[in-house]
Amino acid sequence: MLRFALSNLLNRKARSILALLGLTVAIAGMVGLFSIVEGLDRVTEDTFSRIPGILVMQTGAPIPLFSRLPAEWGEDLREVEDVKIVCPELWVRVNVIEGKMILSPPRFLFGVDIERWNALRHALYRDDLVEGRFLNADDIGTRNVVVSKSIQDEMKLELGEVFSINGEDATLVGVYETGSIMIDVTIIMDIGSLRKQARFDPTAVSAYYVEAVDDELNNEVIERIREAFRGREGDRWVPSSVVVSPETNPLETMIDGFDRWLKSASKQLTPSPDENADSTTDIRNEPSEREPSSSGDKPEIEKRLQVDESIPIDVQTADAWGERFGDFMSDLDFIMFILTSIGMTIAALGIVNTMLMSVSERIIEIGILKANGWSKRNVLSLISYESGILGFGGGCLGAVLGWIATLVVNANFPDRVELYASPQLLLFSIFFSTILGLLAGLYPAIWAMRMMPMDAIRRG
Repeated sequence: MLRFALSNLLNRKARSILALLGLTVAIAGMVGLFSIVEGLDRVTEDTFSRIPGILVMQTGAPIPLFSRLPAEWGEDLREVEDVKIVCPELWVRVNVIEGKMILSPPRFLFGVDIERWNALRHALYRDDLVEGRFLNADDIGTRNVVVSKSIQDEMKLELGEVFSINGEDATLVGVYETGSIMIDVTIIMDIGSLRKQARFDPTAVSAYYVEAVDDELNNEVIERIREAFRGREGDRWVPSSVVVSPETNPLETMIDGFDRWLKSASKQLTPSPDENADSTTDIRNEPSEREPSSSGDKPEIEKRLQVDESIPIDVQTADAWGERFGDFMSDLDFIMFILTSIGMTIAALGIVNTMLMSVSERIIEIGILKANGWSKRNVLSLISYESGILGFGGGCLGAVLGWIATLVVNANFPDRVELYASPQLLLFSIFFSTILGLLAGLYPAIWAMRMMPMDAIRRG
């Protein structure tokens, strides 16, 4: 039966190939779309697994770049029980490197308290050094920097070379590489030097990185920090309260939109402030009404993500950040499913059309087969085999093409995107395509098997 079905498809090569190509393109598109989600999920998991400590930011801020906290709160954090080290952070957007405008991928200047950062048990960037050295006590007050391998390659920098960042000279002393496109976008320098360069408000920092005496105590430390700051006055970062100039960077718009995804808010963003105002002034936003949270039982991580108006800071572990990104990925999965469904519907209609035309052209042949003893089941099996072959072939070709496409994109844009087509995704694509082919051929098969032998011959 299988050989007979394959022979029938080969006898109508043009129509079979077109149906096969239609399904191949649809499956390749599905693999490509879902490889984006899997790639983001993989990068997110890898990124947060490298950050075992606790991040303290301004409530409502999507990332440290937009967060502002009083510098004096660092001492209060150090007094919390089981807190070992508190590292203040400054984050500033990089607009120009060596006269080149930086838009995509984005780059950031990260100011650290060098002595405290080097005292951490697990220090991002420091533990991923691949060339040169990390910053030490001799670099305090200097403009020595450590950059990612991708930035070094893009700008063709050598160790010891002096280059300009946002119009100021800096000296390259070290290169790190984590392999994560979310992390390898940073230039690290002394926090004091960055504060002077960016004219950052001396009474503010972007965020704090907290390391407990034991990583197992992170959840307990988070609760103690929250209780220590409960009732304290502070401003909540609110996207809708930001005002803008014509110099707005597209990155801010992207982050604001991303923040809306995370919060599931229905607010409309207004423009945001220019870079100079953001880096020289301690921006204070007016508090807004708390957004309603969803009902029902939540795991401990989700509870920590809920906004508590009585606490002016957002205290989270990497697990909590991963949970937040997981929610975003769920929404993204749904969007990808809708987009894929469109292509699948078109491909299925192509198979239905192919099988209907095939049955119509072979109506006399089917009538003769039934007259010679073929049962309805035999006819149903023949048409189903043909459509199943198209589905399986299209699935295999589409999975292979989609997988190759992810490799090509990753090879050509390693700093911008990371796609990942897992074996499970490829196998599911083949299975799904086969089932789709069988279902698409079901109607023509039922139509063919219901015809009486003489009616089929007469119609022919």
